[in-house]
Amino acid sequence: MRNAFSTGWRIARTRRSEFLDPARLRRRTVVTGTVAVVSGVVMVIADLLWGIFDGPWPLRLLAIVCLAAALGCLVGVFLRVDRRDLDLRGTATGTGTGDWRRDERIDRQFAVRPPAMFPEDRDEVLARAERTLGPSVALAARFVLLPIAWALVWAGALLSGLGSLDSPLVLFWPPMLMLLQSASFIAVVTGIGRSDAARHRALALEPAPAVDAPARRNLDPRGSKIGLPGD
Repeated sequence: MRNAFSTGWRIARTRRSEFLDPARLRRRTVVTGTVAVVSGVVMVIADLLWGIFDGPWPLRLLAIVCLAAALGCLVGVFLRVDRRDLDLRGTATGTGTGDWRRDERIDRQFAVRPPAMFPEDRDEVLARAERTLGPSVALAARFVLLPIAWALVWAGALLSGLGSLDSPLVLFWPPMLMLLQSASFIAVVTGIGRSDAARHRALALEPAPAVDAPARRNLDPRGSKIGLPGD
């Protein structure tokens, strides 16, 4: 899994410009930054009025920065950054060949331990690997904010004094949520790596030889049924 994840993350970073919309990326930056600034100002005012955080002022300020940035990241997860002509449904499994046995056989090429590939499945595997790459890269660009957000929440809880042994729930739930909600990001990036491995195996395979369909005999020819001399 580690090799698939590292390969998928490298592909997601190097090819993100092909599938992400620069205008949507700028909009996400503006929206997440605005949310972080506004929420940070609100927390500063609340701390000055009611003292919601503990500890010295520098640590409280760092905690506010972390928590405000975490809110901005959580909002950014819900903002699309893919190109408008990109169909995110391309990540769905299945090839739609009409043969469920062949569909399952092709699905296994993108699993953890793929079996040997049949030559007749080569083109379908290549097509699916190409079809799923763009949507997977777009989803990875969104889901990467989830572990970052919960890591910032955890740092803010520790710096603010809210997370301590006296409050184990506040101390331990951010890393637990970070692990749980990182599953989406890990699954997407690992899927990119496995898809790339399947593509390389398909390229190394010789294409299936073309089989000409047998010519169909005209069992009911039109015209005269009377045999002529020489027929």
